[in-house]
Amino acid sequence: MATIRDVAQLAEVSIATVSNYLNHTKPVKKTTAKKIQQAIDTLKYSQNLSARSLKSNTYLDVGVILPNFDDSYYVQIFQGIENAFQNSGYFTNLAFSYDIPDFEQNILKGFLQKQICGLILVSCQPDNRKLFHDHFSSETRPLVLIDRDIQNLDANFISFDNYSMIHRITSNLLAQGLRRLILISGPDRFECEANCIQGFRTAMAQAGFIPPSKTVIQTNLSREDAFRKTTQLLRLKTPDAIVTTSESLASGVIEGLTVHGYSPDAIPVLTLGEEHWNYHTHSFASGSAPRPAIKLGQTAANLLLAQLKAPLTKENERVLLKASPIPAFPVQAPAASAVHQTPDGPNSKPLRILMVNTPQVHTFLGLLKDFENQHGIRTEITILPHHHFYETLLEKHGSAGDMPFDVFMYDIPWLPSLAVNHVLEDITEDVNQMDLNIFLPDCLKYFSAFQDHYYGIPFMYAPQILYYRKDLFEDPELKNLYEHRNNITLRPPRTLKEFNTVADFFSCHTDAIPYGLSIPAAYNECLAPEIYMRLRAYGGRLFSSSGQVCLDEKIALKAYVSFLRSIQAAKPDYRTATDISIVQDFLKGETAMLITYPSFLTDVVDLQKSSMIGSIGYYHIPGRSPLLGGWSLGISSRSEARGAAMKFLKWSCDQKTANYFSLLGGQTAITSTYTNDELVKLYPWLPLYYSTYPYTRPMLPPRLNHRTILSQADIDSIVCHELFELMDGKLEVQDAISNTRQKLQALTEQYGT
Repeated sequence: MATIRDVAQLAEVSIATVSNYLNHTKPVKKTTAKKIQQAIDTLKYSQNLSARSLKSNTYLDVGVILPNFDDSYYVQIFQGIENAFQNSGYFTNLAFSYDIPDFEQNILKGFLQKQICGLILVSCQPDNRKLFHDHFSSETRPLVLIDRDIQNLDANFISFDNYSMIHRITSNLLAQGLRRLILISGPDRFECEANCIQGFRTAMAQAGFIPPSKTVIQTNLSREDAFRKTTQLLRLKTPDAIVTTSESLASGVIEGLTVHGYSPDAIPVLTLGEEHWNYHTHSFASGSAPRPAIKLGQTAANLLLAQLKAPLTKENERVLLKASPIPAFPVQAPAASAVHQTPDGPNSKPLRILMVNTPQVHTFLGLLKDFENQHGIRTEITILPHHHFYETLLEKHGSAGDMPFDVFMYDIPWLPSLAVNHVLEDITEDVNQMDLNIFLPDCLKYFSAFQDHYYGIPFMYAPQILYYRKDLFEDPELKNLYEHRNNITLRPPRTLKEFNTVADFFSCHTDAIPYGLSIPAAYNECLAPEIYMRLRAYGGRLFSSSGQVCLDEKIALKAYVSFLRSIQAAKPDYRTATDISIVQDFLKGETAMLITYPSFLTDVVDLQKSSMIGSIGYYHIPGRSPLLGGWSLGISSRSEARGAAMKFLKWSCDQKTANYFSLLGGQTAITSTYTNDELVKLYPWLPLYYSTYPYTRPMLPPRLNHRTILSQADIDSIVCHELFELMDGKLEVQDAISNTRQKLQALTEQYGT
């Protein structure tokens, strides 16, 4: 590697002259400069800036932390920053916080270790004054904040006059007769977003209009969350117009409006945007207020450069840039013909659909307008809790008169009984005309097929997954304490015995978290999987392939003892805990581990953020014998709307519908949703769900020799009755196992008569 001495020798000048040329410390003659540059090019010499910085005690790295690069606003800001720093001698180091405080703090720590000389920041920690005061204000290291001020911190700040822009947009809409306005913004803890909210509300008040509640919807500033919030909004009300605080939010809103069948003429979307030369094509929104974001970035960089040159004398500045003149955004109150109407097909009767009460189903309901608009068929939805679902379905099917449901969800274990009792319509001919390769390999044999016929379409795929508090499992103190007590490493448990050991450790031997786990035992449907999973992990089962009871005592004893050990380490409310409540326990930080089906996860956005910062991890369940949970959609054999019902089933597994459902947090049985790079980036646990599929199996009821199908509900009732007696201390383990075997045997004999 060439040195400065080599350059000097080749150029036939002194080392000091080369240094003056490189560092611009003294003028160098043009002829000499040319010789030096030729020598540098020939030798491919580059300065050792690190050594130079150490020697001179000056550093040339500048940190830039932005929320993301998905939003064109931040792309333009960085373009402005880069333009300002070109030929300045300083080097920009760019990182993204994704609006996660832990990420921002880690980035800042790395920058400080690198000895950055200044920082340009769009912060997600507006209340963390101490951090920035200690490392910047108190050390005369210049800091420039963009858009989001930090409370009570003396630092440079630059932003646009967002208040005025949103105020003008809102006032313009009100002046044109639109009243049902919605603002979709980011969190109001960020100053720029709070100013937008204030501008919106002030404009409404000054127009003498008192808006109803929930006219401001706050998001996490992603287009995905804007899409979610828009689908939720449109289930409740139809606004005249929507105002957003960024192009990114506007794109998510417009996607949600389009899914619901609304055109830009029906519900215009106005947004804060950026300056572009392509005025008519740069934005999907009906109107965009052009903010010169490149200029903002340049100004922020110049503020930093000014303080780098005079750190002891240059005062901090607060700059509020004015945007370009805002267009009038001419819109008109939607005419009746332009407003979305609930479709009516040739038959005005709605398609009646029965669905189970899970978080994913509620998000799925936000997509139903897309089906209605595509096919001109209205839908009427009934929601029932899981533990009342099966009995209600059979009761309604067996009652006289009109069957109240055309389409219904069914749990995988119910399929044989529903098919053999002719509750489900045989749709083999329709299914055979579909491309079955879109589904997870061979999943139709669990979700849809019975005796070589198809009775439904896979709807929700849900394998049992272990979620755990990654921050606790990787905490050095806890790891040392656990290893000292158990002589093994703390890790996501591989076996049920290790699972109970870890649960006992967190419940009884540390104050880091209240409990090791929660157990759902409020009713049969949530308790039964707890024992079935443990039986399968130890190689046991309830029935043989011919339908004979084969509950092996030794294997069952291990499974039941393992279950009791889990109960002892669990949060003590298990008799009232449900599948949804144990998820809430985990996400609230009350338990260290959770085994559940993904369909019960109530807040996919929170899980996403927690997994990104490393506080929540996910892994295969201990014993690697997960039960396959899942729901299908079938058609009632008594439905008089079979054609419309089949259209609904096909729409539910359409690629577009599957992607939207996955975006909202659902888990489909469509393979591509688990290999879609954009979805995996959003939800990094999807590859685990996919890799679990080859060895997850559902709990299916046995088929007796004469082809009679036992009811899974009857099996669950027997197993859980004895479990409840065992948990209440009314039975010993051996008695519970013996009673279960005897009652199952009696059940098979009853079905055989």
